[in-house]
Amino acid sequence: MVEEALKNRHNSYQDIAKKIAPDVSEKTMKRRLSKKDLKKWVVQERAHLDEALAEKRLKWALADRNWTKKMWRRKAIWGDEVTIERGGGRRRT
Repeated sequence: MVEEALKNRHNSYQDIAKKIAPDVSEKTMKRRLSKKDLKKWVVQERAHLDEALAEKRLKWALADRNWTKKMWRRKAIWGDEVTIERGGGRRRT
C-alpha cells in the first residue's frame, strides 16, 4: 500500500485500493498511510495571472526589493504557499 502510494503520488485512495486491495475501505487506507505520514491532498487551484496582474506584481516586487527582513515581517501578510504559473491546464489533481 505504502509502496503504491509513493510510486505515483497522484493516485487517489480509490486508485490504490483497486490495484492493491479492492476490499479495503478508504478509511482504512487513509489510516494506514497516515501512520507512515502519507496523505493525499487535492491540489489547490492556481491563481489566474493575466498580463495586467503580472505587471502589477512585478512593479510591487521591484519597488520593495530593498526591504529588510524586519520590514517584510512587519508589513507583509503571507498566506499558505502556492505557486503561480501562467497558462496550464484545467485538470484537477
